[in-house]
Amino acid sequence: MTDEAEQAGTHAPQDHPVIAVLAGCAVLVLAAVIGPRLAPQQPYATLVIGGAALAVLLWAIGFVVTIRRSPLTWKLGSLAILAVAGVATGLVAHGQYQTRARADASSFAEVEFGPQGAPQLPGDASARGPISRLFVEGAQANAAEQRDYAAALGKFGAGALTSPYLLQQDPRAIGHCGEIESVRTLARQQSDARAGRREKLRRTIDAATLSGQAKQGIAIMTGTDAAAGKDDTLLANQLAMLDATGELCTLLARHGWYNDNAYFGFNNPGDKARFDALAARRKALAGETARIERGATERMQQGRDQIRDALSRSIFVPE
Repeated sequence: MTDEAEQAGTHAPQDHPVIAVLAGCAVLVLAAVIGPRLAPQQPYATLVIGGAALAVLLWAIGFVVTIRRSPLTWKLGSLAILAVAGVATGLVAHGQYQTRARADASSFAEVEFGPQGAPQLPGDASARGPISRLFVEGAQANAAEQRDYAAALGKFGAGALTSPYLLQQDPRAIGHCGEIESVRTLARQQSDARAGRREKLRRTIDAATLSGQAKQGIAIMTGTDAAAGKDDTLLANQLAMLDATGELCTLLARHGWYNDNAYFGFNNPGDKARFDALAARRKALAGETARIERGATERMQQGRDQIRDALSRSIFVPE
């Protein structure tokens, strides 16, 4: 009986190495499923190495408890099994992080553009992730600010400065030309608000677990990339237009003009020359506004294409 037991012991594992391996794999599965929900996003290499390290730690615990009494083949085999499971754990966790991050980036990949170049995001974009949510909130804030800015110009009466008939009907602007300063203040406040939103977006994009190409594409679309710079071209254009509008208001407030068949006529040639110069400047600034808008649309299209290319690549191929 003793010889039979000894002979059996040379061919069969002692104690419970299989149970130890299964228990270790169960812990690794839980780590792969629950870890990404509790821990912040981690780099690809960190997850793979961390999964392998956790597997070795679990094997060491199992070794102390039971595997040390098993044959060498079970010791080495259990270590290999757990090591592979640990690497798989890192890959699964990486996949979960990437799935969430890519859902966020997909909002930008699915952007379409209306006839006037206005970006149209998916209806559920704000629910796809933090970057998408901030971008949607920013777009809504921009639209509200544009309405407020237009309302401020309307309150000032800027529209009447382009027509002698309208100005005769609504002369309030030329009675209070200095009030255009409140519109300038509003433009600067809105510029500061846009800068704050861009900075918040920039930080959120940097923190995302996405490829550099995807991050760069999103940064291009949101105007937070290095090429966009810190200068607010929209504000500069608005202030230049307000300066020209203020000068036009001051000129017309002298009442040296008359309605010449729906055009401004002037008794003083100098006033006429000044009016023509201001009209040309305002027209050029309006053209600059259109170029800024076209440039923004083109950049968004460029960024969208870059994101689409990045999302077409495997999530398990590190940059």
